[in-house]
Order: sequence, then structure tokens, then C-alpha cells
Amino acid sequence: MKKNIFFLVLVSFVIAGLYVSIGYGHKNSAPNLECISCHEGEMVQNMVKVQGLPKNYVPGKTYNLTVVVTSDLESMSECKGGFAIEASAGKLIVKDKKNTQLSNGILTHTQEGSELRKWNFSWKAPSEKTDANITVMAVAANGDYSPFGDKVGAGSYIIKSTK
Repeated sequence: MKKNIFFLVLVSFVIAGLYVSIGYGHKNSAPNLECISCHEGEMVQNMVKVQGLPKNYVPGKTYNLTVVVTSDLESMSECKGGFAIEASAGKLIVKDKKNTQLSNGILTHTQEGSELRKWNFSWKAPSEKTDANITVMAVAANGDYSPFGDKVGAGSYIIKSTK
């Protein structure tokens, strides 16, 4: 009987731990482009930019890009922010393995990368001539390790191929 109770308590703690780690702060990555679903903070226009994107791309060419989060929100801890970026065409490439990673086709920050508000990566344009949509969402974290009081920004860019 004691073994069964102990087992049930252990299973409950494991399930609760998974729930909290999945539902709250993705210090080690942003698994999707829905930051606002967990970070209950102000949605800020123009807070996140992708620098280095061409207006028109050369098919197959690789571009070096940077996600930049600009916010006056100061962090109380080492966690300053995070991001997730997705490309409808072409390929996102990790340049900085310490601070960025790919997760199910989405480029995002690592645990170490949550200490930044600027991340470098590359995008290889598609070889076929098609419009590419680059979508990014980012968080400026207040560093209190909760989903409250952060700021969230988003951006979307359409890049056309050269003729």
C-alpha cells in the first residue's frame, strides 16, 4: 500500500513538473510563434526587427541576418529575452550554436541565448523563384521568471525573388 501511494505521489510530481515546464517560461527555447500565449505582457509595435533581409533575394544565396529586440524594459535577472523565427521558403541556419538552435523548423534561442536581446543566424534563399515569408516573434523579459510583465513584439517580412 505504501509503495502504491509513494508511486502515485511521484507520478503526480513528475506530471506537475512537466506541466509547469511546458506552460511557463521557455528559457531554453521558444517552441512556436505564440509567445503571447504564455507571456502576459504588453504587445509592442516595432520592438523586434530582422536586420539584413534583402527586399529581393537571389535564389540559393545565403544571407547573414540578425534578430534585434529593442525595449526599455530592464531585466531583474540574466534572462533578458527570447525569440522564434520561421521561414515559409528557404532554410534557416544556425550560426551561433551557443545562443540559437533549430526546433521543428523554427529557429529560436538556447538557454544561454535567453541572456541576450540580439541573435545572429543565416537564411538560405530557396532555389526556386517564390515569395518567402519570414515571421518573427520575440520577448523582452523582465527577468522575474514568470509569464507576467514581459513585453512581446512580432514582425513579418515578404521577400521576393529577383527576376
